Amino acid sequence: MATCEFTDAHNQQFSLYQLTQEIKNIPKLNGIRVFETSWIRSGSGICLPGIGIFIHSKIPENSKKRIIQHEYGHFLDYKFGLDGDRKKLFGSAFLGFYFLIGIPSLFNLMPFINQIPAFAGRHQCYWTELRANRLAKAHFGDLIAEDFDRYFPTQLA
Repeated sequence: MATCEFTDAHNQQFSLYQLTQEIKNIPKLNGIRVFETSWIRSGSGICLPGIGIFIHSKIPENSKKRIIQHEYGHFLDYKFGLDGDRKKLFGSAFLGFYFLIGIPSLFNLMPFINQIPAFAGRHQCYWTELRANRLAKAHFGDLIAEDFDRYFPTQLA
């Protein structure tokens, strides 16, 4: 595999692979790799099935577990769906996840677009996030982060 190399202002070389750091040995997390990076919004995480879960590298240690578990809930949605309703588009779960789950979730975060009724609402309570939260809680069971419910509701209030 080729690496892309760049030279910074101090003439030091680094590869794209140094922009992320893999987090290993996470209990009950299989089928997807988890990375820390500064290339996403501070305090956030994102699940990209087929690529990995990415969390911001400055997330405090006490918050990482719940954020990773929530993002893994998105991966479980991609793999299985909620209550057997795995999203597919043109017969593809990959396209189904990205177009029917991922894009609506992203649009819910975007100013102006989130004013459209289909994409409106607080992100933590948006339907895509509630699905991920329910799947994460069911999967991790007793290993769920102690403060998971405080940040990631499983149903509308």
